[in-house]
Amino acid sequence: MSQKSQTIDHASCKQAALRLHNHLRTRHLRDDGAIVGPDPGVSLNLRATRFIKSYMRALPWRDTLYYLQAQAYWIWDNIELAKLTGDNEHVQTALRCADVVAGRQTDEGWWHYPQAEWRNRVATVEGCFGSICLLMAFEQSSDQRLLDAAKRWYEFMVDKIGFQDYDSESKAINYFSNVGRGLVPNNSTLAVWMSAVLAKASGEEKYLEHCPAMVRFLARCQTGEGELPYVLKSEYGPGKLHYLCFQYNAFQFLDMCEYYLISKDEVALQIIKGLAEFLSNGLTAQGDARHDCETEKPVMHYFTAAVCGALMRADEIGLGDYAKIAARGYRRLLDVQKPDGSFDYSLGDYGFLSDRRSYPRNQSMILRHLLIGAFGELQ
Repeated sequence: MSQKSQTIDHASCKQAALRLHNHLRTRHLRDDGAIVGPDPGVSLNLRATRFIKSYMRALPWRDTLYYLQAQAYWIWDNIELAKLTGDNEHVQTALRCADVVAGRQTDEGWWHYPQAEWRNRVATVEGCFGSICLLMAFEQSSDQRLLDAAKRWYEFMVDKIGFQDYDSESKAINYFSNVGRGLVPNNSTLAVWMSAVLAKASGEEKYLEHCPAMVRFLARCQTGEGELPYVLKSEYGPGKLHYLCFQYNAFQFLDMCEYYLISKDEVALQIIKGLAEFLSNGLTAQGDARHDCETEKPVMHYFTAAVCGALMRADEIGLGDYAKIAARGYRRLLDVQKPDGSFDYSLGDYGFLSDRRSYPRNQSMILRHLLIGAFGELQ
């Protein structure tokens, strides 16, 4: 085994992943197979209310939410755990979860947004994750019903959500179907990943039709440092270069990596090379993810996990020697995991607040990235 692969304690990552999986299973798994619970949310709850709930978490808060993003990561986690452990029951867990996703889809192909503040909006992110749920389950089951449901979302996304032109040769998918906003790279990285998975599952290249223009948009807005801006100005909304920079760019790297591995799109390869280099500066000396380009705090462990997972994937596909950097973050995650297997959400908000509630959407993301670290033991 090479010195590079020895920099990460793969066995400890596996044990941490199993403990976190057990936490999610016992704390957040509903009888029908869905993963549910509180969420940091948007707007007022994200900025303030969640801290009240955290400091008074012994109270029975009625904020159990169903996020498709959480379902997607839970399904993915269980499929990967089946590979890691050889226990096929994890696949059955994933399929039960996907069955609920399919049952909640509207006839038009979209899903209701869970947070009250955005209740009347149809969000690209939630829909793409819903489709990814179905496609991952289809790969395991060959259930045509799941593939057909994923196709319904794609058609809704293209016909009703639509795109904004960045220039004459590139475009971004819209954030919502019914509310205007600027051009958001994060939505386009997710849309190209979903589209590529759908094209592969169906054997129909027509689902890649809009990917080249979205990839060109990402390439043209990427900065010289490799960062993708948070949002670019358009007639529908203002722009903003920096916001939770390393977290967003880590997930964008992971989306584009999955797209590249299917499509072999050389433009996408250049994008992920730049993203990997940007992310290589995303961890503090202690191993926490930097909050953004200007500040290190507050500390959010799911940010750290995403940066670690992205750097490990970059190393695995040969983009550079990033495993040693990732190892620093993984060691930090192993140090801060709680006795019940979960992770705090945030530490040091506004300089003195913390949010220690268990949010299944974010916990399931951390689990995915711990599994990336764990798989090294099979190499």
